[in-house]
Order: sequence, then C-alpha cells, then structure tokens
Amino acid sequence: MLEEYAIVPDVFDPGAYSNAAFIEMCLPHLKEPLLQEAVVRDLCDGGWSQFCMTNSGSLHRLCKEIVKKLAQNNRLRRFPRHNGVDPQSAADWCQEGLGTSATEALTGIVSSHNTKQSFVQGEVASIEKLTGTPWWQNRSPSITVDRKTAEYQRVLRLVLMQANSLMFIDPNLDPSSHSYREFGQLLATLATRIVKPRIEIHRSLCKGDGPGRTFPTVAEWQASFSSLHQKLVANGLNAEIFGWDDFHDRYLVADVIGISVPAGFDVTGKPGDLSTWGRLGREDKDKIQRLFDPAARQPKWRFSIGVVANGN
Repeated sequence: MLEEYAIVPDVFDPGAYSNAAFIEMCLPHLKEPLLQEAVVRDLCDGGWSQFCMTNSGSLHRLCKEIVKKLAQNNRLRRFPRHNGVDPQSAADWCQEGLGTSATEALTGIVSSHNTKQSFVQGEVASIEKLTGTPWWQNRSPSITVDRKTAEYQRVLRLVLMQANSLMFIDPNLDPSSHSYREFGQLLATLATRIVKPRIEIHRSLCKGDGPGRTFPTVAEWQASFSSLHQKLVANGLNAEIFGWDDFHDRYLVADVIGISVPAGFDVTGKPGDLSTWGRLGREDKDKIQRLFDPAARQPKWRFSIGVVANGN
C-alpha cells in the first residue's frame, strides 16, 4: 500500500526526454503519487537528494520542489550505498538503484527516456511510458490481508520502517485478550530502528458491547496492557494509550499513510480469514488524526507504557 521508488535524477532534465516538452506533462503526473502513496529511496546514504538539490539550478523547476516536499513529509528513505563509488551519470544512478533492489526489492525505478534505452530490466521504466508499465499499473489503494501477524508485518513492513508516528485506532485493542495477544509482535518490528517512532494506541473506554459492556478503571486498563508494557520495555519502545467514548471504525494513521483496517489488529486461527484494507485520502487521514488528537479534544483517560513509563 506504501510503494517505494528509486528516481534517476535525469527525469528532471528536459534534455533527457524524447521531446523536451514532454517533461511538462510527465513530472506533474509523477509528483502526486510520490507525495501521497510512496517513499523515494534516497540512494547512496542520502546522496541522491543532495545531488538533486545541488544541481537543481540546471534542472526543471519541479526538481527542488519535489525533493523538498519529499523530505518535509518523511518520504525520503535513506538507503545505504550499494556500489563503491559515487554515481557520475544517469546510468550510474540507475545501476545504483538496481543494485539496492537486489538487496531489498523496491516497486520500481523511474528514469528518463534516454536512460531507459540502456536498461532492459523490467524494474526500470521511462517516465514517458510510466502509465503502461505493469508495476505502475498494479498500484492499488486497497489490499486484502489474512488476519495473521506475519501478514500484518509483511503488508506494513515499509510503513513500520519509515513512519515517525503511528496511531493504532481500534476500539477493541486489548493485549490481555486472546485475539490481540500477538499485537506486541507487530510493534517489536520497530525495535531495530535507530530513531524510534511515536506510538499511540486509541481504544474505547469500555469492554464489550451492548448491555453487557463494562467500564474498567484506569488501573484495570493498565493491568490489561501490562504484557504489552513488558514487550515494549524489552524492545526499547514506549507508547501512549488513550481511552475514548465508544467508537467503531478502525485505522492505522501514520505520517506517511492512513489505512482503514475494518477488522482491527486482532488475529484469528481460521485459515484465509480475510479483511480488505484501504488507503485513506489526504483529507480523510487528516480528519481522523484530528478526531483522535488530545490537543483537539480530551480523551477519557490516558497513560504511558514501555520504557518511559518504566523509567528507563
């Protein structure tokens, strides 16, 4: 749901197109998907973005704007150098992207028309032919997920690696219940990150539905989250838990993407127990984020778990 691309810098060079005028059509078509549904692999430990900004004066006006917005919106994913020397040409940058893709697959590499002529690999697509490229056509705002932890980790891998903030919004999320017993495994994926993201869990203040529902105290909720607290401590993580008036919809809202998660983050033992997740548009993502922002309205209760709560 969150794509990852490498961009050869000559997509910003009118002279690298089959017709220099095509850049005015192609770059705007690329811009919105990059800023809404993807991250860009910042090759050579950030050398790609530095190269683009350094040379932006001789490139198309959108070069500086796109790279700056990618950086501002946490959509540049710094990636270790693959080849031993700095790229000196567009072909070198394309080769660097291919090398990193062999290490960790990316969705595709966008190049200029001229550079594509030297690369037969399917991962490389000319920006002029992008709409006809299979991996570009296969982009989708939704995905069907088996309700298992391994599947959540697979689908959310890039989100968990990149996001600076993560809001898990699920009225039933309770680590002490059997169906949510593996939720800590999903968060443990974050342990390897040098800079840990902000984690928030938003749930209903009550347990159960209808006349049988109960309203645990904050102390009782802290006890329910004690197992997750220990997992977070073990992985050097912390989270803040919020209790709200009863709500029904379930989401993951991160700085890089918003996802509707209709069945929540519980797991089942039933084979092929499927749920379809959908990517939120910018306006809906922002609206939901504001709805669960304690600066906009006060939750019924809140507390912290993990290393901060434990004093570590």
